[in-house]
Amino acid sequence: MKPRGLSLTVKIFLSTALLVVMIVGVTLAVAARSASVAADESVNRVLGSAREAVNAQLAGRASSLQGAAEAFASNPQFRSRVEARVLGDVLDQTNVLAAEMGATWVQITDADGIRLAKSDEAGAEARDMSGSPLIGSALQDESLTAFGVSGDTQVVQLAAVPIAGAGRIVGALLAAKGVDDEFAASVKRLAATGVEIMFHTKDSTGAVVISGSTLGRGKDVRDVIAALPEATADSAIGASTDPARTSTLNRVEKVELGGIHYVGLAEPLRSASGSVAGGFLMLRDRDAEFASFARLQQTLLLSGGIGILVAALLSLLLARQITRPVGKLVEATRRATDGDYAAQIPITSNDEIGVLASAFRGMLADLREKQQLVDFLSSGDQSRTVQLKSMSMTTEQRISEGGLLPGAKFAGRYDVKEILGEGGMGTVFKAVDAELGEVIAIKTLKNDFLAQDATALDRFKSEIRLARRISHRNVVRTHDLGEHSGVYYITMEYVEGKSLKELIRARGRLPLAITLSVGKQLARALEVAHEQGIIHRDIKPQNMVVEPNGVLKVMDFGIARLASRKPESGVTQAGMIIGTPEYMAPEQLGGSDVDQRVDIYAAGCVLFECLTGTPPFTADTPYQIVAKLLEDLPAHPRSINSEVPAALDALIMATLAKDPAARPQTALILHDLLAQIG
Repeated sequence: MKPRGLSLTVKIFLSTALLVVMIVGVTLAVAARSASVAADESVNRVLGSAREAVNAQLAGRASSLQGAAEAFASNPQFRSRVEARVLGDVLDQTNVLAAEMGATWVQITDADGIRLAKSDEAGAEARDMSGSPLIGSALQDESLTAFGVSGDTQVVQLAAVPIAGAGRIVGALLAAKGVDDEFAASVKRLAATGVEIMFHTKDSTGAVVISGSTLGRGKDVRDVIAALPEATADSAIGASTDPARTSTLNRVEKVELGGIHYVGLAEPLRSASGSVAGGFLMLRDRDAEFASFARLQQTLLLSGGIGILVAALLSLLLARQITRPVGKLVEATRRATDGDYAAQIPITSNDEIGVLASAFRGMLADLREKQQLVDFLSSGDQSRTVQLKSMSMTTEQRISEGGLLPGAKFAGRYDVKEILGEGGMGTVFKAVDAELGEVIAIKTLKNDFLAQDATALDRFKSEIRLARRISHRNVVRTHDLGEHSGVYYITMEYVEGKSLKELIRARGRLPLAITLSVGKQLARALEVAHEQGIIHRDIKPQNMVVEPNGVLKVMDFGIARLASRKPESGVTQAGMIIGTPEYMAPEQLGGSDVDQRVDIYAAGCVLFECLTGTPPFTADTPYQIVAKLLEDLPAHPRSINSEVPAALDALIMATLAKDPAARPQTALILHDLLAQIG
């Protein structure tokens, strides 16, 4: 049958070509984005460097101003004139200080903070300046620098120092140095980064006033500054007066001034109280910064287009290489659909197609084994696995008292149909759940078992809790736990088929392929249980049922325990041996803590029995079996059945090792080793 529509080759070509185009397109977009990010990072580095340079200049200027003020304040003659409060002399001193310090203005207060004189205001009134953070700090014998606004139009740097003599404060000296165009130009030269700088503040009406700028004082510059987000004292980290530590930076995107596109960074300048006295804005020519990256983007687009064309041609060749082995897998699938599992798949590559071919070969092998098991079952007696021939009077009396008789309704819900069998812990019945209309199995717990063992009921409850955690096609599902008329019971999935024990009794030795199928399905069931931390601890052929469709199911987790359960938990009595001696690992006989490797040992016993017809150790009494298990080595299966391959013989002997460390450590490992043999 020829495929309709587009062939697989064309589909792979189109999808691969489209995928390549998408990948290349995304790559180009990412590259373009990366170029843009790189350019932004370059701008950020430049602006960051400029910011450090500006702050360094401001900090150096403030330190110089403070140092000069402290030098004058420490002069004894200067102190004596201030203390004498001769206003003419003090005013003269402010003018001298302003000239020698290069300050915009200087003012002096007495010890109470009353202004005595100011250099640029000869008739300045005697105001109380003690409320100023700067003056107040100086009067507390602490020098301080900050930013301020002079004349409502100019940003100034301020330095306040105490005037002290004879161990007491006689006044305060406050010097101001303006931030103007000349300072802005000097900062730009020292920064050497091509960044334009503007210092600004606001007048009493809230209008932007430029104090110093390298781009002029035009309206367009003021509009850019006016659009900056407001910086508040609360938003500053620490509200530091040190410019190098001032925070609250604002990134400015795509500012156009004079036809040039800028990217900028703004920072506030704070007063001694932490309020915003003004700020500075740095702008970097964005177009110049992005020019090299624009050329790189064009190169990427050209090379990407060529790459897409080449990739499209290569995808056509790749599509043809893929479809050839896929065609072979399609043919094998068609044969398997028709019931022919003997198709040969010669694909041995190490790529994904090779992995798919290997998995398909494994699936065909499993189907062949399953078919052989189905054929094996259909060639013999199809009677049910376990049929109860007779029961003790105790059992008959117990099930009668509890209402568990064929034809009766048990617990007001279950229509009991027949008795399937009786085990060490109780009896199993076939019933119909009247509420759900499903055929189920009911397993009860013997009253005499409860009387002999105080922990039996706890183990019975543990069974349902543990078993309900396992959901797998090779495990009998457990439904619910209940109690009726003094009878404890669980409901579980009803399985139609033969027990493995009955199959071995009826056929003797099982064929190799059947044994391998049983072993791998058992390993899968144990793998799922062990992943949940559950150890079965009573794996044996009697606890396994083979359905007519060849599926093996493991049942009876009645004595299972959590792998992490400690003996002191009280559920298992000290010294109590749980399991069937013929299939128990040596460490299990001592009643000590065990792990999942006891199930690996029991699985080896099951494989041994499948191939030889008997368990590894047999005797007339359980005590004799225990003695043999602890002291003797089992016979090699191959010495009993010559058809057993050497690899399988070695694997079974490894599972039966008395030292748990010498066995396969997990059910998954056991499954894989069996798969290699089969």
